[in-house]
Amino acid sequence: MLSILTWLGVSNAGELKDLVADPPPSRSSPAPYTPSPTVRTPDDPNTGEWSAGESGPEPSTPDPEATEEAFQAISAGDCLAVYDTGRGGTAAVDWSVDVPPDPVSCADEQAQVQVTATDTACPTGFGKSYWSYWSSTTGDTTKLCLSRVYHVNYCLLGQQSGDSVSLALMTAVACRREPVPVPYNQIMHITGVYRAPAGADANSCRRAAGDQTRYWAALVDDGATLLCTTIYQGG
Repeated sequence: MLSILTWLGVSNAGELKDLVADPPPSRSSPAPYTPSPTVRTPDDPNTGEWSAGESGPEPSTPDPEATEEAFQAISAGDCLAVYDTGRGGTAAVDWSVDVPPDPVSCADEQAQVQVTATDTACPTGFGKSYWSYWSSTTGDTTKLCLSRVYHVNYCLLGQQSGDSVSLALMTAVACRREPVPVPYNQIMHITGVYRAPAGADANSCRRAAGDQTRYWAALVDDGATLLCTTIYQGG
């Protein structure tokens, strides 16, 4: 039985939704929990390292004209090293940067989102969001439609309640045990990113015969991709 609870990030709004498969359980009937084994993952700052109470220089205010130009320079198909930090909770997306950086190769593990369209109504779905900028100088709004790019052995945030875990699908976080932004309370390790088979469920995440690991999974890319995660148990 697969219980998939995911969070869709949107600009200034967010909501928790259920995605269930084979067969759908009720919200009040979470699947049983089996602790996952210890895993080793790369501690890569590109995954969004953050710790409670960290401080640094006060950020400078981006120049509105330069910011608008940076947004307008991004095209559909570009991949960006940008992610939701989770600091906005489930109510808002807090992007890791204020201004779009230069695109990176979509094959690069730095790529965290892909731009699917610009300046249009953005599609909705699991692992999709958008990033918009309103220029106080021109009064124009530039919008980037985004689809999350997932990498095996990287981590994202989760919100566990009982035995159910809500996956914050637009987030990224360093794979190590440290405080995470409220309301999240788990770091989820990505164990697999697969082309979703017919009838995909959590059992499809098993990596070997007899694998008893407890997985939490989501169907992303409009159901084409199966994202498999476990609760991170590393140090």
